[in-house]
Amino acid sequence: MHFQAENTALITGIRLVERAISSNNPLQILGGIHLEADNGHLTLTANDLEISIQTKIECTSFVSGSAVLDGKLLSALVRRLPQGNVIFEKRDTQVIISAGTTEFTLNELIGDEFPAPPKCDQKILSLTDYELSKLAHSTLFCVGTDEQRPIFQGILMEISGESLHFVSTDSNRLAFAKGEVPFVVGEDMELIVPGKSLTELLKCLPMDETVIDVYYGDKQLAFHFENTIFTTRLIDGKFPNYRPILYTDQEITLTMNRQHFLQAIERAAIFDRRGNHPVLMQVTDGVLELGMQTELGRSMEQLNVEHSGTNGQSAYSPKFIIEMLRSTDADQITFKFEPGPRQALIKPADRDDHLYILMPIRI
Repeated sequence: MHFQAENTALITGIRLVERAISSNNPLQILGGIHLEADNGHLTLTANDLEISIQTKIECTSFVSGSAVLDGKLLSALVRRLPQGNVIFEKRDTQVIISAGTTEFTLNELIGDEFPAPPKCDQKILSLTDYELSKLAHSTLFCVGTDEQRPIFQGILMEISGESLHFVSTDSNRLAFAKGEVPFVVGEDMELIVPGKSLTELLKCLPMDETVIDVYYGDKQLAFHFENTIFTTRLIDGKFPNYRPILYTDQEITLTMNRQHFLQAIERAAIFDRRGNHPVLMQVTDGVLELGMQTELGRSMEQLNVEHSGTNGQSAYSPKFIIEMLRSTDADQITFKFEPGPRQALIKPADRDDHLYILMPIRI
């Protein structure tokens, strides 16, 4: 292997794939970046067996070949090289990296075979990076963290006709987001994508209306965009049936300014230093009273709201409400609830493209 590449392009490629470098796996090879130079292109790949990221940059290839180098070391060195061209030359089990008067010698990672990215050949849909990001940001905050229930650590990616649904829940709350995707290929599907994988994918997207082609393989999902392929394993299992709780009726319906409601909840939450106190919501004839009492003191605030239905009260986690309100850009939101153990619903006042379900806290 012998090639020359521009330093800026190298840094961009390495920063992209190093998100898939494993830092705690006993297999040393998974801490590496696989470099392959051929026909004027350098392919960089990292794979931690949960996600795989592969990208291509232009290079001048003198001798085709490949090598696996320690990813963190390679990243640190290349970022500190002077601007301009960088030359890589493999000699036996070492790679010489030179730029100007600077030269490094890196030992190749050998022993175990570097895992190739999983194959995903079935194209299932296309959407823009903006559309994907919007759906993900509307649901990621509800992903669970309990390793004993892996289903809740993922987001349900549901393809139904020309609609794409993202759904997440940690059993105390649920987020639902819907997008129209006209470029669906094939049948309806339900796939559970790890929340951590989607978080890393979002960091890789250029966010310039780039089209992403999504491919399905054996328990794997691959996102193709520009010169990059991001592949993630899928979570096995059946996602809970969420539909019955989305469209139930509640006794009380409030419509209010999202920002005013958010700021009022944030002020009340200042008293909830330990994160274990609910905010009490009492509505009476168009006036919503928000209260919290802790060992630090007491908060009380009133908001004028559009109100239909009965008067009543309930209590909820301020943290959960804040996260839900921050995940939408709606000016006005609708909050539906009723006294007792039934769930509340939060949604934009004028549309149903995302809905949030929240369980109350007993007081």
